[in-house]
Amino acid sequence: MTINPAFSGTTDGPLLAATYRLQWPGISAAYRTFSLSYSQYFRRMNSGFGALVLADNAGDGILTNTRFSAYYSYRLRIDDRSYFQSGIEVTGIQSNLDWEKLVFGDQIDPVVGPQTPGGTPFPSLETRPENLVNHYLDVGFGILFSSPQFYAGVSARHLNSPKVGFLDDSGPETPSLPVFYSVMAGTEISLDHNERVAISPNILYARQGVQSQINLGFNLRFSEIHFGTYYRHSGQNADALQFHLGFEKNVFRIGYAYDFTVSGLASHTGGSHELSLIINLDNQPGRKRVDYSDCLDIFR
Repeated sequence: MTINPAFSGTTDGPLLAATYRLQWPGISAAYRTFSLSYSQYFRRMNSGFGALVLADNAGDGILTNTRFSAYYSYRLRIDDRSYFQSGIEVTGIQSNLDWEKLVFGDQIDPVVGPQTPGGTPFPSLETRPENLVNHYLDVGFGILFSSPQFYAGVSARHLNSPKVGFLDDSGPETPSLPVFYSVMAGTEISLDHNERVAISPNILYARQGVQSQINLGFNLRFSEIHFGTYYRHSGQNADALQFHLGFEKNVFRIGYAYDFTVSGLASHTGGSHELSLIINLDNQPGRKRVDYSDCLDIFR
């Protein structure tokens, strides 16, 4: 849902997910992200609903963001096995800046660095903003087509270009988030008659301002085991190879992913680690299995 809100409601039963990501632990003040989410489809309304809480910690607490997102999608049947789904996202965000942890250029001595020989930081001439907490609203939209053969979707986030700065000046130069565009597509190819073995190639292209990124790779499902790899390119240079492994049993799916940095930062980052837990109540023992007749199983 964080990529495309049209993915809210891909299961008839509640779909719960928890994720923890540690990015670049080899660099001090690494990025850490936690998230909890819920989504579900309601056939009587042809609608999907979702909710997400995400906390992001950058720079060992220098900048923290907490997101509360609500999602809604509407599904339109094209034929017996093909659907068109549109979705919206409304997010409230709180950003906090810890001014005391910032280090400015006028605090760095060319010989001893940012601290005196006694261990105390050099004073800075920078003026501390009055408000170190920023609240803003973020809006996104997405559409998704799905069928037994393939899926494809496009989305746009930050449609309202929210202001994200902490300075008191609210003029035209106040920093705002450029619109984040993404396009994604994929398919699922069954490799046996029972559909217990399948490969799912996928591609994602994203662009925000002058920055772009492309991810492409595959997921292989072998009964209760999932594994695969993806390649990420930042638009300017190769970024990372991602490897993931997962196991599912009844309603639970547990996954681990590792990003192996292949850019010039490879010897410094320590890669990235991500753990995920998904609870799909569609798969409760004794419950009749839902035949979705699409290729979106990778997202359930």
